Amino acid sequence: MAVNQESTGSTERRRYKRYKVKDEAYAFLGEETGTLVDISQGGVAIHCAVFEKEPVFPSHLDLFTAQPHFYLPNIPIALVSEVQTVPPSIFSLLRIKRFSMQFGTLSDEQLARIDAFIANNTLADN
Repeated sequence: MAVNQESTGSTERRRYKRYKVKDEAYAFLGEETGTLVDISQGGVAIHCAVFEKEPVFPSHLDLFTAQPHFYLPNIPIALVSEVQTVPPSIFSLLRIKRFSMQFGTLSDEQLARIDAFIANNTLADN
C-alpha cells in the first residue's frame, strides 16, 4: 500500500495493518520464547531476552495465549529485522531485542486462526 509520497517522501512497505497485542501472548521459537508486541496478517514482532549467545530461530513459530486459550503451531516465518530495545548495560548480560518476522505461505486455516487471534488478542486503538 503506497502512502502519499509528496507528504512523506517515502513509500510504505507494509501490506497489512499492524495491531498491538495484549499482554501475555507468547511466541515459541524452538528453544526461545518471546512476548508478542504486534501482529498483522503478514507477520509478527516479538521481544526476546538475549543473553551472551544470539538466538538461532527455526523456520517456524508457535503462538500461544492462556486467556482466552489460543494455540497455533508451526507458522512459517522469516526474520526481517532485529533491534535492541533496551540499552546495553555493563552490569548485565541481559539484552532485550525486538525481532520482526514475516509469515511464510499460510494455509487458509492458519490465516483464519491469525484473524481470530487479531480479533481477540489485540488492542482496539491501533
